[in-house]
Amino acid sequence: MIFHDHIVIGAGPAGLQMGYLLDAAGRDYLVLEATEQAGKFFTKFPRHRRLNSFNKRFNWFDEADFNMRFDWHSLLTHDFSFLFRTYSKELFPLADTLVKYLNDFRDHFDIKVRFNTRATFIDRDPETKHFILTTADGDEYRCRSMYMATGPVQPKLPDIPGIEHAIGYEEHDTDLELYENKRILIMGAGNSAFETANHLANAAAQITVALGNSFVKHAWQTHYVGDVRSVGNALLDMSQLKMMHGLIGIIPTGITKQEDGVLHVSYREELPHWTNPGVAEGWMPVDYVIRCTGWKYMDEEMFAPAVRPEMMANGKYPLMSSAWESTTPDLFFIGAAMDGRNRRGPNTSIHGFRYSVRSVFNYAEQRYHGVPTPNEVFPLKTKEDLVTLGLSMIKRISISSGLYEGHGLMSDALVFDNEAGVARVFYEMPIDYFLENPYFTGKTIMLFTLEFGFNQFSNSDPNVFVRHNDPARPGCVAHLHPAFRLYENGKFVKGRNTRSATTVRFDDTANGFEGEMSDEKPRHILLNFINEVAGVTDEVFPEDHYYNTEDRGGFRELKAGEMLKNPGLPECDLVIGGDQVMDFEHLINGGRREDGTILPWQHCK
Repeated sequence: MIFHDHIVIGAGPAGLQMGYLLDAAGRDYLVLEATEQAGKFFTKFPRHRRLNSFNKRFNWFDEADFNMRFDWHSLLTHDFSFLFRTYSKELFPLADTLVKYLNDFRDHFDIKVRFNTRATFIDRDPETKHFILTTADGDEYRCRSMYMATGPVQPKLPDIPGIEHAIGYEEHDTDLELYENKRILIMGAGNSAFETANHLANAAAQITVALGNSFVKHAWQTHYVGDVRSVGNALLDMSQLKMMHGLIGIIPTGITKQEDGVLHVSYREELPHWTNPGVAEGWMPVDYVIRCTGWKYMDEEMFAPAVRPEMMANGKYPLMSSAWESTTPDLFFIGAAMDGRNRRGPNTSIHGFRYSVRSVFNYAEQRYHGVPTPNEVFPLKTKEDLVTLGLSMIKRISISSGLYEGHGLMSDALVFDNEAGVARVFYEMPIDYFLENPYFTGKTIMLFTLEFGFNQFSNSDPNVFVRHNDPARPGCVAHLHPAFRLYENGKFVKGRNTRSATTVRFDDTANGFEGEMSDEKPRHILLNFINEVAGVTDEVFPEDHYYNTEDRGGFRELKAGEMLKNPGLPECDLVIGGDQVMDFEHLINGGRREDGTILPWQHCK
């Protein structure tokens, strides 16, 4: 029997990230990896070997944390010393390059990984509460906390007769000669379906993507990286330019194989928009069916019944708390599985979950080792203190990659102690962690987030947001921008927005990027908002929206008889004088969907 305080299962990017943090903190830990190398998943996936994650190396500003906003592959280190950009100059790198980076990362930091050690069963000692982990070789490991970094563990199979005749995304042959002049049906509407379709379009006669009752969701529309990326959607052009390929809203209901090898795919098509609504049923002949229907992120058979985490209703993800702890105490899920808690959030990929993994680590440090969540104390007694604190928070919002990539999920919290004349800033934890933790719910706090506001403009295409937001309705800001929310004793009091910015920076380093608009306004909004709580000065900082100078330009109202052209600019749903910011109350555990996921928040209507 081998004991460690912490055991991490899986040496992919999430497992290595947690291993690095545990190692740097001097903790007793071990990473168990089933295969012979780190990042084994990426030796096979994506199947066509080109990543759709960004490696944008040049971003004008030189702060390392700011540049991590555009580096979607590097793991976090304390000094940003081991970056993926030195491995590739391509905007969309090859998967094999990521594999090399991950293995070099492990070697460089000497992360304790035991390879060729497959975990097969997990139970718990009823007396010590230590987990008991058995491996394929019959070895036994024990620990008090466990972190599942296993990534996708099983394909999610559609429950239809004959599904065994379909080939899985995870196993289909990528040799194009097999598909020359063939008819192919692809089940699925996500990136793996379009990655496969685009590859096969080089050879296939006809490709049909069966969308079911879904529409294609584009990442540039939804701001969710798990939706279809433009780099891989050539089939959309081909389907609209009469190339015999198509996207069809059919639901496959069964597959039968004929004597000649042709597959008959039975389907159901719902027609609610017809004059006489109804359902059509039929079948189509194809040569190949390839299922690209997603993954499950937990192997339920791996756990003894007493320690088996509850699953969400969708059957893909375990149910998780705000710290990504499962319903089994001390058992956490890290990596892509974290996306299951806040569906359609940033945690589907490395650039999102590396920060969430760090927050789990910080939570574990406090829980198991008594180390406080990272924080900093600022004096707050004078106007000068207010300016120092406010500009520090503005700088933080302007360069932080964690708040940027964790938009709408991660937050900083400013805790006021007016009696002592200080404020304490806690850095980068999930929003609902701050809303649930008794330490914070009993105090006056201010939450700082970066967030989108496209939902305030009903039925608007993101590409039409080419003009600045309305200062008379500060909630009418579509692009990524800071928002501040004040809570007293766990109750929401009020909030403020700033405008968006081209660089998503609001410090004086980025002055001039926004042209005619005052660079000081976002900073002054925050200073005034903090001062409303702290009351350290009678001065009100000016919040003028435009410079209105001859040198910098500005805004003027229409002259008599002057007309403006409106090419279809979006109309905001908010009203002047109405609430511009709403509470995060629904993020607390009680506000879940039926499938167990947390509702996405939105501004108040």
